[in-house]
Amino acid sequence: MGAMGFIPKTAPPQVLIAALHPVLSGGVYLPPAVLRHLEIRDSVSQTALNSPCHGLTQRQREVLALLVQGKPNKLICRELDMAGGAVKIHITALFAALHVDNRTQAMAAVSKLGLKL
Repeated sequence: MGAMGFIPKTAPPQVLIAALHPVLSGGVYLPPAVLRHLEIRDSVSQTALNSPCHGLTQRQREVLALLVQGKPNKLICRELDMAGGAVKIHITALFAALHVDNRTQAMAAVSKLGLKL
């Protein structure tokens, strides 16, 4: 059914309990260390930011192309034959890479950056 989060096996039990709340609510959980790593990677990777595809993977570009068409997660899942959790994780990574918080901002960022999907 797809992953809805990632919890390192070294994490204390309190992290597991805290991670269950967003996952059971339909969200995605990534530990703060992973999010910090994404932020560091994005800030260091200026050449990727200047590339036509903003340093995104092929799968992320496919998800982003459907996202900017206004398609909901369920349709993205169907069209790309992906699990819902995988789509959510890709969207979370896209938002981090584009430095946005929601779909509307992502669409504006794609336009502003002139990304070729």
